[in-house]
Amino acid sequence: MNEFEFINKYFKPLTSKEAQNLTNDAALYKPKLNTDIVISTDSLAEGIHFFGNENPRDIAKKCLRVNLSDMAAMGAKPVFYNLSISVPKNKANIFIPAFAKGLKEDQEAYNIKLIGGDLTASLKHINITITIFGETPSNQAVSRNGAKINDFLYVTGYLGLSKIGLDNYSSNSKDLRQAKQKYLLPQPRVNLGMELRDIATSMIDVSDGLVQDATHLAINSNLSLELNVNQLPLPNLKSLQKKELLNAALYGGDDYELLFSCKENESRLGDLSKKYNIKITKIGVFKKFQKIYLNFKGFDELPKKISYSHF
Repeated sequence: MNEFEFINKYFKPLTSKEAQNLTNDAALYKPKLNTDIVISTDSLAEGIHFFGNENPRDIAKKCLRVNLSDMAAMGAKPVFYNLSISVPKNKANIFIPAFAKGLKEDQEAYNIKLIGGDLTASLKHINITITIFGETPSNQAVSRNGAKINDFLYVTGYLGLSKIGLDNYSSNSKDLRQAKQKYLLPQPRVNLGMELRDIATSMIDVSDGLVQDATHLAINSNLSLELNVNQLPLPNLKSLQKKELLNAALYGGDDYELLFSCKENESRLGDLSKKYNIKITKIGVFKKFQKIYLNFKGFDELPKKISYSHF
């Protein structure tokens, strides 16, 4: 098949009315009144964000879910997305049909549609870029800069699972199965993110590691954050030592859990935790800025490691 045949067969069925059946050079979208448009872009590259030998269906879901997590972090409802994908010619006939199947399954799960993009050949590696569009009521998107003094810091789920899954990807241990699944298929907290719009004062998703992303909230809010290391929600993995679990929780990326600040509201957060069956844990408190943005409580010797950086 050529690129147009691939598009017509596998991607056109995934589109919404805004895509105009992919007959024009761009999509057409008419925003609703009293609505803000939230836009985010993420690129995933073979050898960096995924190995390349995974099921293309899972690669598609991971790519889409990484972007969905950005919507969740701002309390936005995902609406549609653009997809640009480069695939080596010798992989296209196998990769594209399974990739499109993964997109279709997650589009149905998250009620989102494709509106356009680009499909090209690459020399060696698969590269995927998604630009996602979401909506919030006017002036209700949650930013990174709204934390206040005495706000508490909360996080959803368990920390470090994805890093553990990546580091042990070739392991056949049953104890690590959950971690490997977390690395392959993150769970964006979209519905919870929308419900946190009237609670959270600042929010971010944990994509680059807890330390780095928590620091972003502190810097953008111009506050100091005291992180209680003893309160971190660590996974129960008997095959790993506490130090390994802690290191992954603090510095491992790709968890895509929500990290947010708010006034103490245990009753409401408890209700949301039960409603979505998602653990929500208080792990820190924001204070007036003093010398450094992030300090640790409850642990004398932290693992000496830095958060992930592309360059």
